[in-house]
Amino acid sequence: MTPVAAGGMNRREFARRAGRLVAALAAGGAWACGRAAGANSPPPAERRLRAVLWVGGHSHDFDAYVKILTEALPKHVPMAIQVVRDGSFLDSSGSGSLDVILMNHCFDEAKGVLTDGQKEKLLQVIGGGVGVVAIHASYYSFTDWEAVREVYGAKFIRHGEVDILLDVRLVDRQHPVTKDLPETFEAHSELYESTPLAEGCHVLAVSKEKGKDKEYPSVWTNRYGKGRVVTILPAHWPDAYQVEAFQKLIAQAVRWAARPAEAGDSRKETR
Repeated sequence: MTPVAAGGMNRREFARRAGRLVAALAAGGAWACGRAAGANSPPPAERRLRAVLWVGGHSHDFDAYVKILTEALPKHVPMAIQVVRDGSFLDSSGSGSLDVILMNHCFDEAKGVLTDGQKEKLLQVIGGGVGVVAIHASYYSFTDWEAVREVYGAKFIRHGEVDILLDVRLVDRQHPVTKDLPETFEAHSELYESTPLAEGCHVLAVSKEKGKDKEYPSVWTNRYGKGRVVTILPAHWPDAYQVEAFQKLIAQAVRWAARPAEAGDSRKETR
């Protein structure tokens, strides 16, 4: 006679059904734990960018800029920064695979800084997708090289007094370059004036001399071929680079200008 378990089932049937229940609970528990773990797992690590910081020239404390930027920028955006002082980095076969060229120099002319071949290569790599963040006097550099003006989308005209404070006001705080930054901040600099910006440029911030009313474009984006370009004008004195909002502005400009990763990059494409 086969023993009968509670509920009228024999022991063999009871054991079979109990085994199925345990298996189902185990599967459900594993799924639930996996879902919870996935929900709480950290986001994927941000890709480390390859950047060149190009400095040199006259009338500015470039050594101070290098110290501040190489310490501050990687705290905001993962990046490896190579400091260069002329165009020789463009002779490398890897120059076209850089993510961004961070320019912060002041050269009156290209002679002695860029060969004709390096000038051509610079435009080629930018047009191919290497980003540019041009800070302050780099926008002025190479006054004898007209073709480079197309990278910025405008041309330097003049600047006023050097040792003044500027009020910088963001006019687009939704763009990835300016997102989460304060609406205004001060910069110890001179005020740059430019020709009208090209049609494809997008103004992110304007500046005026403290105590005056007239504002001028001072941060804008542009495209040169496939390359993203951000021009940032207000930054002459080293203490301007110590301002947290300004550091974050440069860092976010680097992130936006950097070439998109080929796989898995979900960065928002904005202007």
